[in-house]
Amino acid sequence: MKPIKFNLHKVAIVGRPNVGKSALFNRIIQKRKAIVEKDGPTTRDRIGAIVSWSNKNFELIDTPGLDFGKKENLWILVEKQIMLAIKEADQFIFVCDVSDGISQFDHKICSMLRKAGKKVTLVINKADTRELSERKAGFYSLGFGEPLPVSALHGLGIGDLLDAVISGIEDAEKHLPRISVRIAIIGRPNAGKSSFVNSLLGEDRITVSDVPGTTRDSINTYFERDKKSFIIIDTAGIRSKSKIKDAVTYFSILRTEESIKKSDVTVILADAPMGVRKEEHKIIDLVQENFKPFILAINKWDLAEKDKIRRGNYEKTVREEVRFMYNAPIIFISALKGENLLSVIDTAYELAEKSRKNFSTSDLNMILKAIQFNATKLYSIRQVKNSPPGFEIIVKNPEAILNTEKSHLVNIFRKKLNLEGVPVIIRFKRKMFKSR
Repeated sequence: MKPIKFNLHKVAIVGRPNVGKSALFNRIIQKRKAIVEKDGPTTRDRIGAIVSWSNKNFELIDTPGLDFGKKENLWILVEKQIMLAIKEADQFIFVCDVSDGISQFDHKICSMLRKAGKKVTLVINKADTRELSERKAGFYSLGFGEPLPVSALHGLGIGDLLDAVISGIEDAEKHLPRISVRIAIIGRPNAGKSSFVNSLLGEDRITVSDVPGTTRDSINTYFERDKKSFIIIDTAGIRSKSKIKDAVTYFSILRTEESIKKSDVTVILADAPMGVRKEEHKIIDLVQENFKPFILAINKWDLAEKDKIRRGNYEKTVREEVRFMYNAPIIFISALKGENLLSVIDTAYELAEKSRKNFSTSDLNMILKAIQFNATKLYSIRQVKNSPPGFEIIVKNPEAILNTEKSHLVNIFRKKLNLEGVPVIIRFKRKMFKSR
């Protein structure tokens, strides 16, 4: 069954560049999710987040700044994204800059929004003083009713804005869907991450360009498949430190690392013709440092097949070169042709379910008693956490256990508990003997 997106009420923030849309988005969701740079515009894609206000919920969408003057290929794609947001959204927050007044671009955006025929809340941002707030009279001419003065920087007027937004939301939007699995899509630039998401959902949800590094923000997309709900996170491509040349790229990478931490499963996309190289090794290390299950998705496999490359040989080489993968799944896909993408989603769900498992103490101790272990005496074991599974083993002498012996125990429990592809954590605790 093809994935379908959640039908939450969608509110899109639109406006020309540098009026403070991303700052307003961040203020409303109370997180620094959209990247803000004073030399912007920075936002190139639609970025979504679920917002709760007065017992109502909606998806807030930040969009790239409309710039009718720039017609380079990338900007044509950006304008396409905004047109998609206008088509998709149920209502709009139209942001203007009170200090600049009304520009010709504001009038063009007005024309686009009127044609959409949906609710528009006009916001004049940067109203940081009473004098600036009093300039709102001039914005009545845009024809969207009373302008709401706000300051995204200082948080002024945000409550009034949210009250205006939810007045157009039905009570049916009170209940949020339960998220089953959060999947982070990561990889080096141009590995096909955005194409993967677009092909999976059957739409141009993410800006795709042949310009490396088009995706800068981590972009959440909510969807369902077979009555299971997901958030899929498309992230900025991870570069080596020597290639980090600006603050936006630096914070994009930090955001990617944060996305890994918040995910249940990570999908690492590799370019099949280029192979699994140093960049992928570093990404795998980063994912493993955060104890996340992961899938290695070999993208553009259709190109590799043209060169007569065999899957079995390719996978064998990868597993020999990439150590400590805890038997992570390797799936061969073509994002461009939409081949095997649902297999990635289904496998991600299975890994997440494995990672959340709880095991009885009696079953764990049955496995422990059957293990021959010479380093020290093993007394008992219990599970202390899940996601990923974590266990505590009571032993006579923890210091006597070598790293290789620790790995041996981890592998035994991973196999016996059917946790292939999932990180397993085992801690050792010294048995305390009662003094007589």
